[in-house]
Amino acid sequence: MCTRDRVGRLVSELPQAPQYPTQGATLFVDLERREVRRGYTPMRVVHGLLAGRGANMFYLHRLLDESLHPLHPEIPLIFGSGVLTGIVPSAARGNASSWSPESGVLMDSNAGDYFPSFIRMNGIDHLVLFGEASMWTLLHIRDGQLAFVDAVRYVGLDNIDLRQRIANDFGGTWTRDLAMVYITRAGENLVLTSAIMAGPKACYARGGPGAKMGSLKLKAIVVQGQTRDFETAQPYKGYNRTIAQKLLDTSVVKHALKTTGTPFLYKPSRMLGAMGTKNHQETTWTDRLDAEHITPYRPGMAGCFRCPVNCRPLNELTPDPADKYGRGDGPEYVTLGKFGPNVGIDRIEPVIRLNNICNDLGLDTASTGSTIAWAMELYQRGLVTRHDTDGLDLTWGNAETVEQLLFKMAARDGFGSTLADGTRAVERGGYPADALKYRMAVKGLMQSDPHDARILKAFALGLAVATRGMDHLRNRVTLEINARINDDPAFKARLYGGPVGAAPNSYDGKERAVRVCEDTYAVGDSVGMCRFTTKLFNSPSLPGLEEFANQIGNVTGLEIAPEQLDTIGHNVMGVERLINYRLGVRREHDTLPDRWFDEPVTVGAYAGEKIDRGEFDRMLSRFYEISDLDESGVPRPEWRNELERVLGAPYN
Repeated sequence: MCTRDRVGRLVSELPQAPQYPTQGATLFVDLERREVRRGYTPMRVVHGLLAGRGANMFYLHRLLDESLHPLHPEIPLIFGSGVLTGIVPSAARGNASSWSPESGVLMDSNAGDYFPSFIRMNGIDHLVLFGEASMWTLLHIRDGQLAFVDAVRYVGLDNIDLRQRIANDFGGTWTRDLAMVYITRAGENLVLTSAIMAGPKACYARGGPGAKMGSLKLKAIVVQGQTRDFETAQPYKGYNRTIAQKLLDTSVVKHALKTTGTPFLYKPSRMLGAMGTKNHQETTWTDRLDAEHITPYRPGMAGCFRCPVNCRPLNELTPDPADKYGRGDGPEYVTLGKFGPNVGIDRIEPVIRLNNICNDLGLDTASTGSTIAWAMELYQRGLVTRHDTDGLDLTWGNAETVEQLLFKMAARDGFGSTLADGTRAVERGGYPADALKYRMAVKGLMQSDPHDARILKAFALGLAVATRGMDHLRNRVTLEINARINDDPAFKARLYGGPVGAAPNSYDGKERAVRVCEDTYAVGDSVGMCRFTTKLFNSPSLPGLEEFANQIGNVTGLEIAPEQLDTIGHNVMGVERLINYRLGVRREHDTLPDRWFDEPVTVGAYAGEKIDRGEFDRMLSRFYEISDLDESGVPRPEWRNELERVLGAPYN
């Protein structure tokens, strides 16, 4: 059955009117035929998975044809906004989901800025895109209506130039009445480390979303419309003020996120000896990249739609307007780690410049930085030579070479095409098989987090079991490096529902902390909340399930208790594991790179630390047990039956 027929059958099952106040429609967009169908997410799915990431999994589960391949145009690309997106402070997020062309498993990316909120203000919760357009196409949404626009004139444009052209051509103003998601030439060229851009820096990254959008010949989705208030079930603005104040009163927001952004995380990781350096051959790096060294180049802070935190640092290296990359947005902590220690660069200025180039070229800095670090280690070990690299010198710290590689990747030029294949470079013939020994990836996805997790056992477990591959944003137990939490065992036990070992390198109870974080973050993505302002990611004091439940009730009229939300978060993970099982993921894929098992940390208080294979396997088994997963890592029969009652059967 082709995707068009699958969509037809699914639409016939969907309600054709909103099921609760503020619910938007799901639009099914056939790019090949330029046709649009619509429906609304059923209440059984809302009660089981909410919206955003959760409902995206419903649509992907029903429409996925695993007999194809990720870049086949009949594999849908799905955008979804959370049930509170655009309404609650710091809930400005949405997800883009598909089958990852980079990793070969689930692709699910989260981004903020303005697009997720603006499509909701146009009465749309989800966009399901499929089919290859006959020519490069732009979708234009205004007043809830979608139009197909030829986009040939925008082909080849990267971030900076495209945003300028779109604002001029459509007569809008960014952050006021205009928002967009779009790909650069990297996405057009099917670069597997490319992102879908959502703003000057904001992007849907991890797993090759840009390549997936490029496979549909879709250049951009432009949304226009004035911001507005929603007609909610009952008054909600008073509680919004409570949430905003809770955000602004939290220490990590007040003293770090709001003033320096996420780069504040670099220093504690460096000092612990848990900073991934030179493709994780080393675990600490220079203090010259600490956040305070970015301050002279930070003219201000920016943020997402209706977010009081404004955690995104701006940068200005030079006032010269002729220098295209002399200013921009960022860098975030991930970019700082990936283009600093992980490639051996020890000065902040080139890191900022490389950040600005990646933003313009539409490259996921996590996958791109990891891919370049992998290549540099292969060069160090003689598995790659100048003959392979177009004559470029890939020694550690060579910022000029890294800059050249970025442009070559985006264009798939020479050695850049090998890099553009990301984790699949060996599979596609770019590297010898021995290169896999040095690839820092899980489930085919390079590590997102700059942390080296050999010390931090909860971090390590989280990276191993994350449903989209080696990615910390799924379940990272950040509070594991918070001394005040670890010094209070009773408080820590209340936080995670049972005892969790205080020492970062202890295996005791870490599965419990990962389980709670994974459920909480899945709910956060399904309501649209930013990870950095969600309880447990950086603070125990930020909004969590209780606040989400209260505001869901106010906004939608749906009475969902915090305990039910916890179940919903667990359900989201369960559906993702059902999807991954169809894509061939089993227990043996919930693991870590060999380096972390075989090579110990050599510096700091935890010198000699590595992951013990036996202890890890026992911790993984305990995680499966408390997660209601069988020995293959999928939901046990009774829970699976419950999930399938929510989902309905996928089409054959």
